[in-house]
Amino acid sequence: MRRGFFEAIEAIPVDRHSSRAAQESLDAALEVLRAGRAFGIYPEGTRSRDGRLYKGRTGVAWLALTAGVPVVPVGLVGTDRVQPVGTSFPRPGAKVRVSFGTPIRPEPYAGMPAGRARRLLTDEVMDAIAALTGQVRADTHNELPPESTGAAVGI
Repeated sequence: MRRGFFEAIEAIPVDRHSSRAAQESLDAALEVLRAGRAFGIYPEGTRSRDGRLYKGRTGVAWLALTAGVPVVPVGLVGTDRVQPVGTSFPRPGAKVRVSFGTPIRPEPYAGMPAGRARRLLTDEVMDAIAALTGQVRADTHNELPPESTGAAVGI
């Protein structure tokens, strides 16, 4: 059922434990953006299990810089009530608040060394998400669940 849902919404699977597979997912996302479509990605790489906002992974910035497109930060509050970590199915009736921030353009980062540009742009995106959600920031990356595969969505 889950696989059918993700296929129906044209999600791109992300193997979070393989650098090569993750890059292939980003390449597929890049094609979505180059086709003029939007693409949703979770910069943390996985759901927070403790409610804190973790350091973002730089794939979001790589996409923005490579495609020359802005990032629209999105804050989600309440997803932990819809499907608590460790549960298999969502709980109907739980409410989620979705907030959209001001688009962040990649151009100010274009003249920098690539690694620095990706890190700074990602940090700006995470700062914007923190402002939208009020989450406490963590100074580390979120640990990935073992044997996990995520999905990102092109729309």
